[in-house]
Amino acid sequence: MAKSKVAIVFPVYNGAKTLERSLQCIAAQDYADFRAFILENVSTDGTVEIAKRFCSTDPRFSLISNDVHLSALDNFAKAVKIGSAAAEFFCLRACDDMSSENYLSSLMGALENDRSKLLAAGSTTLISPAGTSRIKRPSPDIFDFRGRFTKGIVPRNLTFPAEWIYGLFRSDGAEEILNARWYELGNPWCFASYVVSEFVVRDLVAYVDDTSYHFYEGSGSDKKFGAKTFRERFSQRMIYTFGCYKLIQKLPPSSVLARVKFLRMCWNDARRKTRYKLFWIF
Repeated sequence: MAKSKVAIVFPVYNGAKTLERSLQCIAAQDYADFRAFILENVSTDGTVEIAKRFCSTDPRFSLISNDVHLSALDNFAKAVKIGSAAAEFFCLRACDDMSSENYLSSLMGALENDRSKLLAAGSTTLISPAGTSRIKRPSPDIFDFRGRFTKGIVPRNLTFPAEWIYGLFRSDGAEEILNARWYELGNPWCFASYVVSEFVVRDLVAYVDDTSYHFYEGSGSDKKFGAKTFRERFSQRMIYTFGCYKLIQKLPPSSVLARVKFLRMCWNDARRKTRYKLFWIF
């Protein structure tokens, strides 16, 4: 079967409370020619029934059920393989998140306009449990990273929304990067920022400001997946820092000072993204 233009994959486990709303958000996109896959991970609530009912009303949606329950990382990795095999462009979708109506069309347009980019992403609207919202946008100094690096200019922090993991990827090229970085941290906490960092450092992101991904806070993932001991926190900080620092091998040659600044940036980013403080402030 020939690849479609766009595929959306919903890796979901026990998402009955919010799944239908998220599916409907994709169904109502102003770009309608897509395929959507609900990757159901042996849920124990009404997720399967909701998915089957939705698929019966919209032939663009189909259900894939795992035979056994997979870890969050394994299920997301499976989603990447499904999406990249099914279409020229693909994105992952959390079962409780939303986006603006032009999300798919704007991001696909950005990738079609610039073949050098492997990921298209927009701003992120963070919605608190209380219903208040705020916008997250990337820092301007992360763009043209390679060119700035050759001049010795490196930001103190690699500031971009972690929710770019839910952007639109170009299957040809992006899958290789995703698969290479997916398991390096060892758990789902902060893996989104870690995985996307390579796309940012290598200037592979097309940013679109007129579309937004809506992320609902309060999932408790930090408590569920975050490190519990000093040794675990230190280990994850080191993995994050040096896993990002090795990306220097994919950058143009630069000065020793630029390399030192790059290491500082990786360390600062590991601290900010993991939120782990060692010795209170360090």
